[in-house]
Amino acid sequence: MSVRVLGFEQVPSALQPQVAALDWSTNDPPVGLRELRKARALGQPYAPYFGVLAVENGQVLAQIIVERHQLTTRAGTEAFSGIAWVVTRPDVQGRGLCSRLFQEVHRREEAQGLRWALLWTGRSLGAHRLYERLGYRDVYSPPMALRDVRRGSHPRLGSGYSMRTASIRDAGAMESILEDSSRERLGFVRRFPRSFRARFALGWREPKDHHILRYGSRPVGYFYATEGPFHVAAYEVVARAEDYRPVLLESLQRYAAGRWLTLGCTTFVKDAMSLLREQGFAIFPDSHFTLMARSLAATGPESPSSFQELFSDPRFSCHRGDMF
Repeated sequence: MSVRVLGFEQVPSALQPQVAALDWSTNDPPVGLRELRKARALGQPYAPYFGVLAVENGQVLAQIIVERHQLTTRAGTEAFSGIAWVVTRPDVQGRGLCSRLFQEVHRREEAQGLRWALLWTGRSLGAHRLYERLGYRDVYSPPMALRDVRRGSHPRLGSGYSMRTASIRDAGAMESILEDSSRERLGFVRRFPRSFRARFALGWREPKDHHILRYGSRPVGYFYATEGPFHVAAYEVVARAEDYRPVLLESLQRYAAGRWLTLGCTTFVKDAMSLLREQGFAIFPDSHFTLMARSLAATGPESPSSFQELFSDPRFSCHRGDMF
């Protein structure tokens, strides 16, 4: 029997455990059609067909999940196809299954009027070479910053400021902070409504990993960070306005005191570059993590240079929650 390409909704229920097993094969939590439907009901912007799978002889061999996001460019806001969760079963790699799935996704997305497909990957991964062969090109890599905050003193926050751990009830406040911080900016500046609540409800994030900075009773910033015994990794550092950035950074350093503090996957590094340098952070302009783009136009590929210009614009905004 030849390989069939099916949408997630077309896969027989008896094969659904194999769909979830693909995620588990990469050490990710298993996700099947039930979980995808729940996520979409909460607002996660999946394509109507969720994605495509390669099936042969009653075996699920590979998958691609497709999301639909908005990107604000200098010319206005445009929808694009976000490629996510590209997985091939280890024992069938090298058969061109992912290439075939990509071709089907590109066909479906172009038919729906989408002009661009974007995906996140690692430059050092073998998949990066596959994506290049499929026409994808690197357009952006998030900057990184690191500091040993075991040294130096960390005074109390300025008068009127306080920091506390977030709860589920703070989801709306963080959404408001993020929206205010990204007004008049470009890039991934508007997430789907109630995105924080959705991630908390799905267990994709823990509220306790978010910390809110207040000035008086008003929430003016937040950071999202995970921690280990020797380091704190901050993936979203967002201030409602530029004036709050120094206090937000100080609160983050107080939280990480005694460990390494790393900032990545957040344009706070770019926005606060001078401030980070003044405080002794090592700055890396990019990383192995990269965003790739491909034109879906049937009549001659458009150049991704317009995306490179967009992502190098000082107004560009992107944080971990914008990475699909």
